[in-house]
Parts: sequence; C-alpha cells; structure tokens
Amino acid sequence: MVLIPAGEFMAGVPGSLKGMVITEFYIDKYEVTQREYEQVMGKNPSRFKGSNLPVEQVTWHEAKEYCGKVGKRLPTEWEWEKAAKAGTTTTYYWGESESMAGDYAWYDKNSGDKTHPVGQKKPNGYGLYDTAGNVWEWTNSDYDISGEYNTLRGGSWFNRTSSVRPSARGSGAPDYRSSDSGFRCAQ
Repeated sequence: MVLIPAGEFMAGVPGSLKGMVITEFYIDKYEVTQREYEQVMGKNPSRFKGSNLPVEQVTWHEAKEYCGKVGKRLPTEWEWEKAAKAGTTTTYYWGESESMAGDYAWYDKNSGDKTHPVGQKKPNGYGLYDTAGNVWEWTNSDYDISGEYNTLRGGSWFNRTSSVRPSARGSGAPDYRSSDSGFRCAQ
C-alpha cells in the first residue's frame, strides 16, 4: 500500500476545480488481481483470465466484501481522485498531452480489447499503477443524490482517453458486472 498524505487537493477538471481536504490514508499500489481475489473469495468471476490480471466482473458489493475480508475498505471517490492525481492539477496526471496516454494507461487504442497484467505502465507521482485505464475502479461513494448508483473511477481498456482522466466519473448499480470494472482497496 502507498501512503497518500493529508491535505487539500484540487478535485475536478481544469477550469472548474474545487478544493477538497482529505485526511491521510493508504491505498493499494495496484488494482486487486485475480490471484488475490480468488485466494480470499474462493472464486474468479473475470472474463479475461490470468493470475496477475486485474479482477473484473465484480459487483460493488463483492469489491466491498473483499476489502473488508482483508482488513481494508473501498476508497471514497475523492480519496481515489487525490491518489490518482498525485498532486497534479493537469488534465492527466502525466500532463496535458493525450499522446502520452499509451505510456501510462491501457485504453481503447492500445489494449487489444482486453485487460493487461497490473503494473506494466508507468506509475503516477505517488507510485500507483493503473489509475488510468485497465479497469474502472469501484469507490465507496454514491454517484448522485439518488443513492442508486456507485461511482467508478479511472476508465478502462475499453475507453477513449477522455475517460482515463483522474477526474472522469462513471457509475454502476451495486449489482453491476462488467469486464471493464474492478477495484483497489484503501485503509
């Protein structure tokens, strides 16, 4: 796990940033892998099979249960964004250039329509891998005031570069399953 320092960060997209204050927390360096998930949960629901691939096709309920079983929790979406931005205020944590996305993310232009082993792309400034692309990551936050959907962050192998921005948000019902959705835990 990686320690994310306490303090204010600028949430949202350039041009409409708002200051958010987050207390110190830890977050997994990598997305939870199929090997890790199967060891704890006794099953592997993933479409794309491989022990070091991120687990996918997990519901929000299953992600939350896994984190609880290993003594952790899902991050809030604001914790997730602070961790993903790693102190930057640019569109992407590597800067403003979409052309550099392939160095940091698995997304629609380079993924070959599948997930990839965690940790193969360059990390962000906090040393976290795959916070852009590979799989969307469940958070412990509601998407809107309805409370019917949970927030997903980070984009996936299936998305364009606009979805791998740290400020991009997705949503899913708590029972939603997709081959482009996984998670990492916080503490």
